[in-house]
Amino acid sequence: MADDREKKLQRYLKLKKQKEELRKELERIKKQAGAFFFKPYEWQRRFVEALRSYNVAISASSNKRGKTAIGSNVVISWALGYEPWNQIEKGSPDGVEVRGRWYRKSSLGIDPPVDIIITGEDWKLHIGKTIVKELKRWAPPGEYETKKNEQGVEYYWTWNNGSTFTIMCYSQDDDLFESFRAQAAWLDEPAPKKKFDGIARGLLLDRGKIIMTMTPLKEPWILDELILSGRKDVYIDEGNILDNEALYREEVELLKQLKLSDHQIQRYFDLILYDDKEKQKPVSDKGYRAEEFLRQNVPEELHDGIYKLKILKFIREIDPVEVPPRVFGRFKSLIGRVLKEFDTNIHWIEPFEVPTDWPVVAMIDFHLSKPQAISYWAVSPQDIHFCVDEKWENLSAEEIADDIIRKVKTKAWNIKDAFIDPLSKGDTAYIKNRAGDVRDSFSIIYEKLAPHGITLQVASKDKVSGIKNIQSRLLGINGIPTAYIFNTCERHLYEVMRWVYDDEGKPCKNCDDHFMENWYRFTLSGITYEQYQIKPVVDHRPTYEAAWMAA
Repeated sequence: MADDREKKLQRYLKLKKQKEELRKELERIKKQAGAFFFKPYEWQRRFVEALRSYNVAISASSNKRGKTAIGSNVVISWALGYEPWNQIEKGSPDGVEVRGRWYRKSSLGIDPPVDIIITGEDWKLHIGKTIVKELKRWAPPGEYETKKNEQGVEYYWTWNNGSTFTIMCYSQDDDLFESFRAQAAWLDEPAPKKKFDGIARGLLLDRGKIIMTMTPLKEPWILDELILSGRKDVYIDEGNILDNEALYREEVELLKQLKLSDHQIQRYFDLILYDDKEKQKPVSDKGYRAEEFLRQNVPEELHDGIYKLKILKFIREIDPVEVPPRVFGRFKSLIGRVLKEFDTNIHWIEPFEVPTDWPVVAMIDFHLSKPQAISYWAVSPQDIHFCVDEKWENLSAEEIADDIIRKVKTKAWNIKDAFIDPLSKGDTAYIKNRAGDVRDSFSIIYEKLAPHGITLQVASKDKVSGIKNIQSRLLGINGIPTAYIFNTCERHLYEVMRWVYDDEGKPCKNCDDHFMENWYRFTLSGITYEQYQIKPVVDHRPTYEAAWMAA
């Protein structure tokens, strides 16, 4: 019996040793051909898929989310001409055969050899210790050779199939970013505008693609000219630190070891990320409330495990003002958007001719020292709202009325009502100081519109109800929105993406929200299609027989 136990033990130890050797061999193989073993997170899969349809793809996201990993694997796939991690069915028209296996063609859409520009912030830390290190982690060895520059960084890569990587630094002269032709670029961390413009021109002839992976701490031009631009060729990826699936699973497992229920785990994540989840207001207390919650709900003998939580440690160590970009991957001005339901891919639509029977309402946000904001909202028979035009210009009261009348005469719009900010009735006190006794702007506009059958009214200021109306319409009924904006109304897009809550949880007073004021006031106007439906004119002339009988 003792001999049998000894033999079983020896067999067990031998199998255990073989298993460990196999594990080490698999790890060695993975390191030699990393991209073939890359397992994208869900957000990374969406990002790669979007690259097939867009010219520019931006991941402006949090730290620790996997941005550099996806950037590295994408450019490697572009250089190879296929996605090493994406094995597909033999003979697929979207595939390419590599050593007897079939892989999906790369998202670049250009067969190799291709020249790819890769950029970073500094040679030693960012490029040398992050970008190059990550590229070598995933690039199959034996498929490329590298050259070092005077900083000792492997800045030039030549692949066996003729593709190249040229790694450049933002500290280099702007002119160097103008003097090349390439087919693709990866910009890691926010690029200065002149560098981006130079690279974009270098890709123009081949319709090349750009990916941008960044924590949005600087270069605000990216926000205005790319993220909020409404450009149809730009894909925007947004997300927070929890999109790192490996980190999230590890965190959840540890929370379960601390004896927390599923409900308590969700509550912890809400506290660690937000001051107010409903309003998407990011955490500002360095994780204090989340830690207190854990102390109250975790058995005391397990409290040491609290300090193993990586996200809690991360939140503790960053300045609260940097939570929006570092945790949520958002420019600070976009956190806490009032109309976060607004999606340019859904609500930002191509214009169409407005039918003459649809009621169109002119909304005026009146100003004394700024351009006047006039928006035109149409209502369909299905009670769908469309913002069909806008005016953002310095205008007198007479010119405001003229703009509305002109829409009736040139566009045949069915305008019967206009609404204006109550300020227009009280602007005389301001103007009297400069021009003596004058009529208020409301009266001037009212009297000029009246002969054209247009009634000017004072708009409601119930902002809370108006905002709720907009949010409901953006979400729609059964997922079908009932509010849209023509993509010619650029000022509306500018404001809707920047309208945010202030520190008191109220829509900010110092934001550019003039057209947003018009929007919520329009929802309170009660205008419907049925009210303004144009009735057909009835011909009351007598028929021949009736005329004869009357005679």
